[in-house]
Amino acid sequence: MTITVAEMIRALQALPQDAELVVTATGYYCYSELGDIMLPEAYTIEGEDEDIKQGTKVFRIGHSHQSY
Repeated sequence: MTITVAEMIRALQALPQDAELVVTATGYYCYSELGDIMLPEAYTIEGEDEDIKQGTKVFRIGHSHQSY
């Protein structure tokens, strides 16, 4: 799946200026080489990350699902 630059610009303009964008991944083995890209979607960090604290609200722009 792809999105155009115009779609991304429109979506980004709707976000707060200090919004943080992420691409999420879960599991151990990826089904594909790249995660899906999507328009920004509100997401709350569930676990601890070295750069982003648990509970922080961010906007993800993609997702890579992996399983064991």
